[in-house]
Amino acid sequence: MSRSVLVFVWSLAALMPMLIPGSAFAQKAANVSQLAQQLRGTDDRVRTQAALALGASGDEAAVKPLCDSLGDSNTTVKVAVAAALGKLGKPSGLPCLQKAESKESVASVKAQIQKSIASIKAGGGSAPAPPGPDTKFYVAIEISNKSGRPEAEVEPMVRAAMQSKVLAKAGYAVAPKGETLAQGGKVVNGSKKLKGFYLIATVEPPIYAGGNLTQVVRVSMWTYPGKALQGEFAPKLTQSDTPKTDKESENVLMKMCVENAIETFQKVVASL
Repeated sequence: MSRSVLVFVWSLAALMPMLIPGSAFAQKAANVSQLAQQLRGTDDRVRTQAALALGASGDEAAVKPLCDSLGDSNTTVKVAVAAALGKLGKPSGLPCLQKAESKESVASVKAQIQKSIASIKAGGGSAPAPPGPDTKFYVAIEISNKSGRPEAEVEPMVRAAMQSKVLAKAGYAVAPKGETLAQGGKVVNGSKKLKGFYLIATVEPPIYAGGNLTQVVRVSMWTYPGKALQGEFAPKLTQSDTPKTDKESENVLMKMCVENAIETFQKVVASL
């Protein structure tokens, strides 16, 4: 059964409902599901190819079947699975890689796991480029995880989604994680044209009710480094046909929530 996602976005300005068609989502999910089934097969070569294909899919849903296969009995398959998780680059793949690293005894597999861990950390948590000559807005990001899930699963994923969305628009730069207010003040105050903003994303617990999954992420907007509250965006997404815990779907909705919030934030900033 295909899934449909109903999106409601609350912004400073207005309530904007959008219906997201489920056909493309369903097709993509079907492809990942087919590869996941092949990954559970009996042919080592097929499992290896399926792992690599999942790694190239770019789909968050590929994380779970790959993580489940880190315990494969074949060394070549395990190396392919670890490499696929690294190529996929999803922060949600970190916990299973880190757990597998502590237990793995085969040197080639352990080396690939370590390489993939480093690759994911570099992709989601690396310091973004500093403000350039065309930068107008400098954005610091903080994640408050109230989802009930481990910090390692949620914080890197949400931060990476926010950072990527902010930087997708020209004229924006993102502060490195862990930057102090004093450090941020030097960056913002050192340029007459820079405006600083501080975004705090609070990830609320997922709600499963009536066979549906609902996720809310509240993103408050502050000045930076002064930290004067400017407003709040609280995207709320509901996915149908999700009666039980589904972390992959939670991840998708979390990312969609913060991406919608960033879109609204940037519209507000453009009107200032």
